Amino acid sequence: QADQLTEEQIAEFKEAFSLFDKDGDGTITTKELGTVMRSLGQNPTEAELQDMINEVDADGQYTVDEMIREADIDGDGQVNYEEFVQMMTAK
Repeated sequence: QADQLTEEQIAEFKEAFSLFDKDGDGTITTKELGTVMRSLGQNPTEAELQDMINEVDADGQYTVDEMIREADIDGDGQVNYEEFVQMMTAK
Protein backbone atom coordinates (compact mmCIF):
# COMPACT_ATOMS: atom_id res chain seq x y z
CA GLN A 1 0.00 0.00 0.00
CA ALA A 2 2.11 2.89 1.27
CA ASP A 3 5.23 1.56 -0.44
CA GLN A 4 3.53 1.76 -3.86
CA LEU A 5 2.72 5.48 -3.60
CA THR A 6 4.72 8.32 -5.12
CA GLU A 7 6.49 10.78 -2.83
CA GLU A 8 3.87 13.39 -3.77
CA GLN A 9 0.99 11.05 -2.87
CA ILE A 10 2.63 10.22 0.45
CA ALA A 11 3.02 13.93 1.23
CA GLU A 12 -0.64 14.55 0.35
CA PHE A 13 -1.84 11.67 2.52
CA LYS A 14 0.30 12.84 5.46
CA GLU A 15 -1.11 16.35 5.11
CA ALA A 16 -4.69 15.05 4.91
CA PHE A 17 -4.10 12.70 7.84
CA SER A 18 -2.70 15.50 9.99
CA LEU A 19 -5.83 17.58 9.28
CA PHE A 20 -7.95 14.81 10.80
CA ASP A 21 -5.51 13.90 13.58
CA LYS A 22 -6.15 17.03 15.66
CA ASP A 23 -4.27 15.93 18.78
CA GLY A 24 -1.28 14.64 16.80
CA ASP A 25 -1.34 11.19 18.39
CA GLY A 26 -1.09 9.37 15.05
CA THR A 27 -4.68 8.16 15.03
CA ILE A 28 -8.04 9.50 13.84
CA THR A 29 -11.10 9.17 16.06
CA THR A 30 -14.72 9.65 15.00
CA LYS A 31 -14.77 12.85 17.08
CA GLU A 32 -11.82 14.22 15.09
CA LEU A 33 -13.57 13.32 11.84
CA GLY A 34 -16.62 15.35 12.87
CA THR A 35 -14.43 18.25 13.97
CA VAL A 36 -12.78 18.37 10.55
CA MET A 37 -16.12 18.51 8.74
CA ARG A 38 -17.22 21.41 10.94
CA SER A 39 -13.89 23.19 10.53
CA LEU A 40 -14.36 23.06 6.76
CA GLY A 41 -17.52 25.11 7.19
CA GLN A 42 -19.79 22.10 6.94
CA ASN A 43 -22.74 21.97 9.29
CA PRO A 44 -24.77 19.19 7.72
CA THR A 45 -28.20 18.26 9.01
CA GLU A 46 -28.90 14.65 9.92
CA ALA A 47 -30.74 14.30 6.58
CA GLU A 48 -27.77 15.68 4.64
CA LEU A 49 -25.42 13.36 6.50
CA GLN A 50 -27.70 10.45 5.67
CA ASP A 51 -27.69 11.50 1.99
CA MET A 52 -23.87 11.56 2.00
CA ILE A 53 -23.75 8.14 3.64
CA ASN A 54 -26.27 6.78 1.14
CA GLU A 55 -24.04 7.90 -1.74
CA VAL A 56 -21.24 5.62 -0.58
CA ASP A 57 -23.37 2.92 1.03
CA ALA A 58 -25.79 0.90 -1.06
CA ASP A 59 -27.77 -0.56 1.86
CA GLY A 60 -27.82 2.57 4.01
CA GLN A 61 -26.15 0.87 6.96
CA TYR A 62 -22.75 2.57 6.72
CA THR A 63 -21.72 4.94 9.53
CA VAL A 64 -18.54 6.81 10.31
CA ASP A 65 -17.98 4.35 13.15
CA GLU A 66 -18.23 1.49 10.66
CA MET A 67 -15.80 3.24 8.31
CA ILE A 68 -13.36 3.60 11.21
CA ARG A 69 -13.87 -0.05 12.21
CA GLU A 70 -13.25 -1.21 8.62
CA ALA A 71 -10.10 0.88 8.32
CA ASP A 72 -8.96 -0.03 11.85
CA ILE A 73 -6.89 -3.08 10.93
CA ASP A 74 -5.34 -3.60 14.37
CA GLY A 75 -8.69 -3.22 16.14
CA ASP A 76 -7.67 -0.51 18.60
CA GLY A 77 -10.69 1.70 17.78
CA GLN A 78 -8.60 4.29 15.97
CA VAL A 79 -7.18 4.71 12.48
CA ASN A 80 -3.41 5.13 12.33
CA TYR A 81 -1.48 6.49 9.34
CA GLU A 82 -0.93 3.12 7.65
CA GLU A 83 -4.62 2.24 8.04
CA PHE A 84 -5.57 5.69 6.70
CA VAL A 85 -3.43 5.17 3.58
CA GLN A 86 -4.99 1.75 3.02
CA MET A 87 -8.48 3.23 3.41
CA MET A 88 -7.71 6.09 0.99
CA THR A 89 -6.12 3.81 -1.64
CA ALA A 90 -8.64 0.95 -1.41
CA LYS A 91 -10.24 0.13 -4.72
